[in-house]
Amino acid sequence: MLFGDVVVDPSWTFELAEALRDRWYEKDLQDLAFPEALDQLASWLDDPRDFERRHRFSWQAAMADFDLGVNRLGSEYRQGLDVHVNAFRSAMAGLPAAGVQEQVAQARQLMRTLSQEAYSDSQLVHAWQDIVSAVRDGQCYEDISTRTVLLRALLERSRRGSAEVMHSLAGVLLDRLLDVQMARLKLGDIEDLNALSRQDVMSSAGLSEETRLGLCARLLTAPPRQAHHVVWHAFAKARIAGTVQAFGPITLYNRDWFHGNAAEHGPFRDQLPYEVTGAESFFPTDWLPDGPHVVLARVDLGVGAQADAPAVSRLQARSMILAATFPEDFRGWEMYEGYIHAVDGVCTSNEVFRLTEEDFATPYIQMDATAERLNRMAPRIAPHLPGASSNLSEVIDAVGWWKASSAQPSLPSVVLDVRILELLASRVSGQDWYVYVDSFHKNAWIQHQVIHALVRVAWHARDDLRHFTPDVRQAAETLHREMVQYEGMGFRADVRKVISTLPDLVSVYPTHSKQRRRAESMAGRLAGSEGMRAWYEELNDRWSRALNRLRSVRNSLAHGGPVTPEAATSVTPLAHFLAGTGLMDSLSALLEGEPQATAHVKRRDGANAWAERWLSGIPAKETLQAE
Repeated sequence: MLFGDVVVDPSWTFELAEALRDRWYEKDLQDLAFPEALDQLASWLDDPRDFERRHRFSWQAAMADFDLGVNRLGSEYRQGLDVHVNAFRSAMAGLPAAGVQEQVAQARQLMRTLSQEAYSDSQLVHAWQDIVSAVRDGQCYEDISTRTVLLRALLERSRRGSAEVMHSLAGVLLDRLLDVQMARLKLGDIEDLNALSRQDVMSSAGLSEETRLGLCARLLTAPPRQAHHVVWHAFAKARIAGTVQAFGPITLYNRDWFHGNAAEHGPFRDQLPYEVTGAESFFPTDWLPDGPHVVLARVDLGVGAQADAPAVSRLQARSMILAATFPEDFRGWEMYEGYIHAVDGVCTSNEVFRLTEEDFATPYIQMDATAERLNRMAPRIAPHLPGASSNLSEVIDAVGWWKASSAQPSLPSVVLDVRILELLASRVSGQDWYVYVDSFHKNAWIQHQVIHALVRVAWHARDDLRHFTPDVRQAAETLHREMVQYEGMGFRADVRKVISTLPDLVSVYPTHSKQRRRAESMAGRLAGSEGMRAWYEELNDRWSRALNRLRSVRNSLAHGGPVTPEAATSVTPLAHFLAGTGLMDSLSALLEGEPQATAHVKRRDGANAWAERWLSGIPAKETLQAE
């Protein structure tokens, strides 16, 4: 079956191909993947500071993430690591503690051995076998997505481009002739592609299921592709001395000079690099940012295997500019998000250039939402502004911090948002910020996760239906319209209707489809008191891990402890959500002339009452209906 073809009864290998291309689950990732948990724990083993009692909590938080990562491994991958995991856990007995440098050194060495084996090609194959088994045996969507996350991470660790490999695997599984021939060429089974006609390209290779799976396993362990990588970035509020300046692998260009010669065939076009001027390079000149004082940065990564060339080049360009302009330039150049990536002189991918505070994707939605909120809130706020109380002024100032944190990288964002939580905790309960958060926000967060998951099922009910027959597409569209109502530029989903519609969603989709797997998973979580309790306990455990990791990251930032980028990134959305929710409670209470704690207590008590109903055996639809 080819891309875009209609299939009446897809096989399990079709579902496997869809799972490899599915990025839906990544938006809800809150736990660290196993490799990320290894990194975080290793950072504490490498901590050069002498152990103090206050460090114990962070060690335990890192160990909890490690244990979860191990427990969620598939059977094949886990079996290949059991000896190393058990040896490492034995070495960790009694840690952390003071004066045990030799034990820490032993644990550190065993961690390195474990990591080396975890990222080996043999374990990569085991991770693949776990995904195959999960899909073929009809395991739940969460198990399939967990296995896929691990495989993607292992491909990146081995310097294989996960997107490229996943695309190739999916093409082979779908038996597409072009992808099969490309795989054979990469593996050395054939010397060239020969002349493939358009009809050949669109045809099936005719391989058996066993042959396709064997080809996929070989593709996984094929050596990483060696290629010449060049990535283009851009800076705003920048200026260079002249039109072109070269600093080692990084070359800076005045944007106007570059664009005039690249897009308009100016007199100095021959001085531009090949990926810009080549006849088949397809350099997207029109994608470059426009405006005054823009400088382009070309980063030449040379020939090698690059799993994520744009990320590597971005770090190099940003590091050079930051170091070179420090300390005279207090604000510094502003680096655009986005890039243009060329491989062997041909542009293969690009991402739109935008500044962090800009949102080119949905500017009108953002403006309409702001206008609506302004229309609703301004009449309440305006009367309080003359002679505003210190409490109100303090909260409004903190709202400014909250908005600023959303435009910051993960580390400063966490610092700002936790500072807001510290302020709220001192004004609402007088407790430490993490005690306040656990007491006032836990069940509200769990309730939000439940509702959010239901809304996502409804919103994505009609995603990726192009492979299915018209009757399947029409039925899914009908169910989507029943669950989702559009209001202006936004939408609203009736979660009670979503719950009622789940059985229909399950029956509409083909057996071997990711859409059915998602609906089945959600239906199972709501099927009776046992499923509901299990889901609550799963979310409760996730909350505890995330809060403990947030506390650990914040303490490390405050006291010079270890923190990995992945750990900080994983807790940034949680900190921002909690700070924003708490600020809204305080602002609402103060505008009503009530103490700040009033709205916080109301939210807490309402969420706790919901949790009691959820755990009491009342059907899920009725617990939400009571809201």
